[in-house]
Amino acid sequence: MVNAVTSFATVALSLLPSLINAIPTPNPWGETTYFPVVDQWLQDNHPGKWPKCTEDKIKIRKDFGAMQQDERKAYTDAIKCIASKPSQLDQTLYPAAINRYFDYAVTHVNRTKVVHLDGFFLTWHRYYLHLFEKDLQETCGYKGAFPYWNWPATADNLHGSAVFDGSEYSMSGDGVYVDSGPIVLAPTLSLPHGSGGGCVTNGPFAGWERTMADISTSLIVQGLPLPDTAFNLNRSCLTRDLNTFAAQTWTNYTALYQALNADSLQTFDELINGVVGGGSLGLHSGAHFIVGSPGSSIFVSVMDPIWWPLHAMLDNLYTSWQIRHPELANTVIGTETAQNLPPSNNVTLDSTLPSWGYFGEEPLSIGELISTTAGPFCYKYDVPL
Repeated sequence: MVNAVTSFATVALSLLPSLINAIPTPNPWGETTYFPVVDQWLQDNHPGKWPKCTEDKIKIRKDFGAMQQDERKAYTDAIKCIASKPSQLDQTLYPAAINRYFDYAVTHVNRTKVVHLDGFFLTWHRYYLHLFEKDLQETCGYKGAFPYWNWPATADNLHGSAVFDGSEYSMSGDGVYVDSGPIVLAPTLSLPHGSGGGCVTNGPFAGWERTMADISTSLIVQGLPLPDTAFNLNRSCLTRDLNTFAAQTWTNYTALYQALNADSLQTFDELINGVVGGGSLGLHSGAHFIVGSPGSSIFVSVMDPIWWPLHAMLDNLYTSWQIRHPELANTVIGTETAQNLPPSNNVTLDSTLPSWGYFGEEPLSIGELISTTAGPFCYKYDVPL
């Protein structure tokens, strides 16, 4: 609606110069952001802590498939640059952290049980993306846009998409085919094997390693501790198993718009993550199973660099839902622990999120991270969903 009004105003001004001062031009990226109620909360709770996000400061996140080839390559080069930097973690505790990139993967494993299937999920991951984007810029001089993987746009042609075509301008392609049979997730949920399963041998991440073994999702579902071997160095090749069935079943446009039109955050969450023990993966979980292990592991998925565009799309989806439902934009649901195991408090805007390791140690509340144009953030997506 805003775009339509803007277009009408532009035509009117071109025809009637005398109306220039009479017709205001909408500017949603100036003093007022998408969610005024969040701005007021921040002003009341953290006056003066964060600078205003204005149009001249806005960063634009882009669809990976819409970026120019040199832009895509600059992004993957920056990821490889991060991987060329030494780890900052204690190697006696975290031998799987072989470089700075894998510090992110290890940190995610350490936080998995408190930032998934609970009230911290959406905002914790929003800030983790921000920290990685900042690291790309400050550590490796990356100046381009932070990209997202547009799931439904690639669902019918994974191998032909810019994301997975295996060229030097992609996120690398499929793995070598390995016939390992169907993927059984639960008695009521299984999916056929994809078209790969083995090592990734093409594109910028050919030869990329994984350093941790998969960790069973049952641990988070049952509230069990990580195994003592979780951070053991377990070197192998990066694998992928591109799965068209998962893409077409759970990340199609129908599923996308069902989530965007959800009338509550609870319904939105169920549509993106599915219901534990149910028969559907949901949009976000489905996207993980498009790429297969390690990308399909809730714990160690960060080892595959596709994790970042995948979660930028998740954040785009969440942001777009907030835009469509401004009266619900500051809604929070869930407790402070996955599956509420062990039982914990319900989250509120004042709840302090688990830290992001050494990448982000400053205590931050959910309310500070609820808007992409307030708090520490100042970005939007190129094309709202």
